[in-house]
Amino acid sequence: MNALLDLPEQHAQVLLFLIDKIPPAGLPWALTGSAGLRLQGLDISVNDLDLQTDAQTIYVLEQKLAGFIKTPVHVWQSEHMLSLYGQAQVNELQVEFMGDVRHRSPADIWEPSVDIASVRIWLTWRKLQVPVLSLNHEALAYEKMGRTQKAELIHSAIKKDVL
Repeated sequence: MNALLDLPEQHAQVLLFLIDKIPPAGLPWALTGSAGLRLQGLDISVNDLDLQTDAQTIYVLEQKLAGFIKTPVHVWQSEHMLSLYGQAQVNELQVEFMGDVRHRSPADIWEPSVDIASVRIWLTWRKLQVPVLSLNHEALAYEKMGRTQKAELIHSAIKKDVL
């Protein structure tokens, strides 16, 4: 599948750097958040780059981005989500990475994290293969975070593509 919209140039340059530094074919990570949604056709603004991975690979990302780390990997928790979280800054752009993401269930227990390879899809962008989380997975994740407006926006995009 081809990317449907491009990223702002600063974001594109940082994504090219990340793909070179952390080849996605060899590690289970995917672009998520606004940048991943934009590449899949949602005409939304992009403020940063978000990468999602597993509990082991997040430390590989941290190591490969060692000179750019602003927030070392640590456990992060909100009302709806629990994950490992780290932050880097590359060319003045914030890059957030999350590993072992878990959502709180209606029964108030943490659901198991999802296998990234099972929910990522590959887009051709600037002649490169870029892993992004599928729109279906993104919509479900935003619903679980209580961000219903964003989830509805994604569901609308899915329906337009299906029709």
